[in-house]
Amino acid sequence: MSLLSTAVAAELSAGVVTIDAEHNIVDINQQLLAMSFFNRAELLNENITFLDDNFLTTLKSQSKGFAFGHYFSSLTRKDADKLPVEVCFFTQQIAQKAYILLVFKVSNLPEQAKFSFSISEQIFNQSNEAIVITNADGIIQTVNHSFYKITGYTELEVIGKTPAILNSGKQDKYFYQSFWRELKSKGHWQGEIWNKRKNGDIYPEWLNISSIRDKHQHITHYIAQFTDISARKKTEEERHFQAYHDSLTSLPNRYLLFERLKHLCSLHHSSPVHFAVLFCDLDRFKVINDTLGHDVGDALLQSVAQRFEAKLRNNDLIARSGGDEFIVVIEGEKALSNIDKICQQILLLFEAPFQTKFGEFKIGISIGVSQFAKDSYDIRELISFADVAMSKVKNSGGNHYSLFDAREKAKITQRLELEAEISTAIANKNFEVWYQPQINTLTHEVYGIECLLRWNHPTQGMIGPDLFIPIAEASGAIKELGSFVLETACKQLRQWRINNIFTGIMAINVSLRQFERNDLLAQVRETLIKEMIPGDAIELEVTESVFSEGNCHHSPILSAIRGLGVKVAIDDFGTGYSSLQRLKNMPIDNVKIDKCFVNRIVYSRKDEAIIQALILLSKTFNVSLIAEGVETKQQAKKLTKLGCFNQQGYFYSKPLPAEQFELWLTNYHKECQLSKFGEKNEAYD
Repeated sequence: MSLLSTAVAAELSAGVVTIDAEHNIVDINQQLLAMSFFNRAELLNENITFLDDNFLTTLKSQSKGFAFGHYFSSLTRKDADKLPVEVCFFTQQIAQKAYILLVFKVSNLPEQAKFSFSISEQIFNQSNEAIVITNADGIIQTVNHSFYKITGYTELEVIGKTPAILNSGKQDKYFYQSFWRELKSKGHWQGEIWNKRKNGDIYPEWLNISSIRDKHQHITHYIAQFTDISARKKTEEERHFQAYHDSLTSLPNRYLLFERLKHLCSLHHSSPVHFAVLFCDLDRFKVINDTLGHDVGDALLQSVAQRFEAKLRNNDLIARSGGDEFIVVIEGEKALSNIDKICQQILLLFEAPFQTKFGEFKIGISIGVSQFAKDSYDIRELISFADVAMSKVKNSGGNHYSLFDAREKAKITQRLELEAEISTAIANKNFEVWYQPQINTLTHEVYGIECLLRWNHPTQGMIGPDLFIPIAEASGAIKELGSFVLETACKQLRQWRINNIFTGIMAINVSLRQFERNDLLAQVRETLIKEMIPGDAIELEVTESVFSEGNCHHSPILSAIRGLGVKVAIDDFGTGYSSLQRLKNMPIDNVKIDKCFVNRIVYSRKDEAIIQALILLSKTFNVSLIAEGVETKQQAKKLTKLGCFNQQGYFYSKPLPAEQFELWLTNYHKECQLSKFGEKNEAYD
């Protein structure tokens, strides 16, 4: 209910009823309850039946559009008595279709009518919506003050004219033919329309127009009510733009890219479609971004986007896929026949340095190309294939282009299928945790166990981690898998400790992506508490990339985890971001020598020298050292002779499921006790 009607009704002691489009009561004041003898609970949400049928018929005839008027009626009280009343009714909110009734006792008819007309006049003139009343021929008879505020035309300027004075020209004759056809047949019309102000500005409005009929059902007037929806349209457009465009470069984002590609693919059913997907990745951008900061990187991305947009054809599309990746969609059969030339033209765009407010920068670009129909009909596959082709360029030095090689399609299709199946496999418990021993060659003790993830696929059998781990890393599923491994391994360790099967350290791999959740510390703490095992019973293995310059914020997390007593190991040491400076400052307890240094240690003096240096460094920095990938007796013997006593690899045992590992562990202990392991022991002498 508007503040105006409430104030006026209170002054006149009128009954006030608010009803919805179905004539159900949604609000009622105390004066109306006093008139009718009903209580609030008896009337709320009920159909308005206490007024006579003639009034309701009149209201219903106008309920599809703007309603405004006053009528004499009778109010049926709770005791069945009839009370003569005059009812003014109106609506101010088109979208809500809420009608407000002002009900007056008819005790002094002339005076009451005077009041009623006064109220109606106030409602008409103070409505926020523009109101226009025309005769049956469409000649304007009166307008309210909001009409002037919205259109700029005064009442004197439009009286005697038709609403065509507002015509913007944006709707054709067919629109108006349909408009009048519906208005005359149904008695009302509502919708969005474009009109023109007096100053020539064209604006959108929401229009609701109704025809008024006499008792013979002849049209006597038309009443139109409209609001300026320019602000709403602008807000909607801004929201749409934000939803489908990158906030930094204003280029289309992945959502809009996929919409465009879906549209192109849908056209293929009716006519031949030709387009190519170009996956573009900037060369040297990461160095600039990491070294000079994100502000510089953002400015460079904006400059790249502007140069791209300036050179592409109107029917082509460029989207920012994320980071420093851009995807270009080239349309047309002729364009595809010249795809090599187009790629070369894009490479030429990067010949000149890019100007930014931070200076100029010279970068290159790597481009991978896939083509619709020729390489795939599937959007996701097309983008993945282009990505694969781009990666080949990257690995070859960058700043070039490559077309997708169809011979790799089977391998990539398998990758996409596995990516789609990972979440289902987690839910179906197709992933398993296997275990591999870590042995001290001086004491022959199994001092540690590394837990390793395996995928037991229902149709493909065991899928190697070298295949599914990179897929899980790329898709983000590695976070869920990492949680599964941590919980499963700790639960198994607790059981082994209770049964006195194994009381050493359980080594658990942690992905860099798991740090992105910002809850790794809490997860480790809660798991230790839940399984009731001490922190020093587990060791988290992380790769060296965790300690790269771009990930320096991960070190405090690891330091906090070590505060729980948990040990931290660097896996595959020597293959990533190794440096003495980082090794000195890393919050670690253990270093794992990568298999690549162990493979040829028996024959390579260089690998032998590297391991000797690592052994010396581990002693200097007071960290433990373990060699992984030990596969032969000669490797085990050589490592032991050099002073690397902690070892792991197939020479001792392959990774095994929990039950098989228990059996291996039991047999190993028996052999050690009965000295049946002597032949292998010679390797450590």
